[in-house]
Amino acid sequence: MPGLSAPGVSTEEQVAAGIRAAGLLAMGREEGLRYALLSMEGTARSFWAGAICLLPFLLIRSLGNDALLGAGLPVELIGYVLGWVAFPLASLLLVDASGRGPLWPLFVAAWNWANLAQYAVLVLSTLLGSVLPPALAGLLTLASFAYALWMEWFVAQRALRISGARAALFVLLDIGIGLLIATIVGRIGG
Repeated sequence: MPGLSAPGVSTEEQVAAGIRAAGLLAMGREEGLRYALLSMEGTARSFWAGAICLLPFLLIRSLGNDALLGAGLPVELIGYVLGWVAFPLASLLLVDASGRGPLWPLFVAAWNWANLAQYAVLVLSTLLGSVLPPALAGLLTLASFAYALWMEWFVAQRALRISGARAALFVLLDIGIGLLIATIVGRIGG
């Protein structure tokens, strides 16, 4: 498995490597996979990306609407956590069906760390969009989401060593899970 080394890698080392992986993957550089998973524990440690992305998530949500006010915050936080765990679990079935089961730990680690770059782009576009004319803000948001989708596709294709069409299935699975969670959060949180 690319990037896999002996046990004994500290959480701090894995987080630093994960941040480096995110930067390289964001630029479309496959060598970012070497940093995504330094040890078998690295997959579990890659969920630190979720903790790092929590503040950007809250910033984006608070700028977008008032869903974080009042009773909406706990529901938003539950949805956020579900988003981080539901896809990796569901993807395991798709990875196994693709015959790539042994690559699943690397895939999940790379997917999680890639979220750092995606959140950075989404925060930047959200902040810029708040000062741009609506038409430009809409184009910027669309470009940011297109980039995020490309990055997910790139990580799936490279980490799992699958075709572009199969990688698109992973992106569609993530979108479907995200829409389901967003719908439930929206209905419960008001």
